[in-house]
Amino acid sequence: MPDEPHIVRRGELDVIQIDNAACSAEISLFGGHVLQWQPSGRKPVLWMSDTARYDGSTALRGGIPICWPWFGAVADKGRHGLVRNRNWQVTHFEDSATATFVELEIDLSETDNPWPHPNKLVMKVNFGESLLQSLLVENTGDKPQCFNFAFHNYLKVSNPAAVEIPLLGSSFYEDKLTGQQQQLENRDTEHLGYLGPLDRIYSSSERIEVIDPQYARKICIDKQLSQHWVVWNPGSDAASMDDVHESGEQEFLCVETANTSDIVIEPGERISMSQTISLENLG
Repeated sequence: MPDEPHIVRRGELDVIQIDNAACSAEISLFGGHVLQWQPSGRKPVLWMSDTARYDGSTALRGGIPICWPWFGAVADKGRHGLVRNRNWQVTHFEDSATATFVELEIDLSETDNPWPHPNKLVMKVNFGESLLQSLLVENTGDKPQCFNFAFHNYLKVSNPAAVEIPLLGSSFYEDKLTGQQQQLENRDTEHLGYLGPLDRIYSSSERIEVIDPQYARKICIDKQLSQHWVVWNPGSDAASMDDVHESGEQEFLCVETANTSDIVIEPGERISMSQTISLENLG
């Protein structure tokens, strides 16, 4: 029989706590939200705000929120989809000495989701020396459906102004703050740090490395079925966000595995998207 997860109460929310030889981690059933992942002997990889609200009134600030079946703000629909502020169900849990596997799912009602998006989403997360996270979508209807998504990764960094991300220097981006399209970083004249206000969608399906010299590490993310990287930091705009603790914007950079344009899924079709996050030491 599968093991039983260790669930604690955090405010008004149920949180699965994980502790094996390879890592410690937490995942909230509210939002199917990975709150923390820390490989043994390392600094935390994900950032959580000290002022995140654990009362179920809004999505949690930090960790890995799930944006699905749309990303960003959509008129008459709201921001970032339907699943980051609803409760998920545990459907499978297995614990071993070096890894812990959690499977969650959410099944939306027609009232919750009156649009031509799939209703059911399954998430699988394997917590070990690396973090493997996947979403499985199935069209159980008789007409084509569509969705887009993001793993909204809040990465803990020494300072977003100090990190380097080599891939982005050769990837075109859309600047969400100015509306400019097909932009390229000018590596000769631009400061290459990423302290905001910054909100960009880069076109690339390649592996990304977030190099943090002050932490002497790089955070590596490999992904499947994802054509974009979203890079976001609020900078001075964080002053108006009461769920970002003081100076918190100087502690994280969002580097999001995303597909911000629609993926069409035919009746009976199943699609899986995934990301793998790992750490490497800097020499």
